[in-house]
Amino acid sequence: MSTAARDGHPTRRWGRIAWVVLQVLVAATVLGTLVHLFGTGSVTATAAAVTPFTVVSALGLGLVGATAQGFRWRAVAAGLGDEMTARHAVARCLEAALLNAVLPGGLAGDALRAARRGRAGARWTGVTSVVGERLCGTAVVALAATGAALRLGRPDLAGILALVGLGVGVVAGWSMRRLPPRSIAACVGWSVLGWLAFLGLFALAHDGLARAGAVPALPGVDVATLGAATLAGMSIPVNVAGWGPREGAASLAYSLGGLDPATGFTTSVAYGLLALVSTLPGLVPLLAPRTAGDERRGSHEDAPIP
Repeated sequence: MSTAARDGHPTRRWGRIAWVVLQVLVAATVLGTLVHLFGTGSVTATAAAVTPFTVVSALGLGLVGATAQGFRWRAVAAGLGDEMTARHAVARCLEAALLNAVLPGGLAGDALRAARRGRAGARWTGVTSVVGERLCGTAVVALAATGAALRLGRPDLAGILALVGLGVGVVAGWSMRRLPPRSIAACVGWSVLGWLAFLGLFALAHDGLARAGAVPALPGVDVATLGAATLAGMSIPVNVAGWGPREGAASLAYSLGGLDPATGFTTSVAYGLLALVSTLPGLVPLLAPRTAGDERRGSHEDAPIP
């Protein structure tokens, strides 16, 4: 092994460590600043959103979101020649959702499923399919936030979000350029369904808080607008499992909507709690016994996507 190769490995390792530290610092700084501005009461009030009804509903929405991502991944992978069963794809996405929710950056679980597909023989197809379907989902989030910004009376911010959404969409399209149109359409459709599941979680958090009197009740269209803006904050990569930029985006969105930004912070924290609950089904495949051949057996067990 050359000296450059030997030296490159620790450099990359320290680079990854520095990136994780940066994510934690940014998230902690944003959250700490918001708690300082709005008080600890804004955090303790979020407990009102956690009830038996919201927990069960969050688990259901989490299953919908992970299933949508699993079918999205399967559609993209199939278009690239990597067939996998629906059960396998959904199980891996359930695992990924849980890992994304507890580790910095929100992408660790996706990196793991891409690596596993590579070890199963898919190699670069495994990486390309995960990157393509994730970028497709991010484009949907950004474009939805564009509409939210317009409704909040900020066409300048909407323009920026539109450019981001289109830019991500172009990169996603390039990564999926070998796919037939029906596979791309399936990817977009499943992305929209997944986004709706996350928006449902936000509405669930708001409703739980409103019923407890912790936040004011709002019309459904306003909740959807604020939720779309909040979800966009999670796409900023400098976060810890979504925390940090999401709360900042929520506070800003509520302020732009003429509402108390503390309400946005409280609702976003409640969303974060329910979002974490929604990933708990991922414990089932994560803790299930697994052998070296399981990833290969997840391929070609049933018919390809029609």
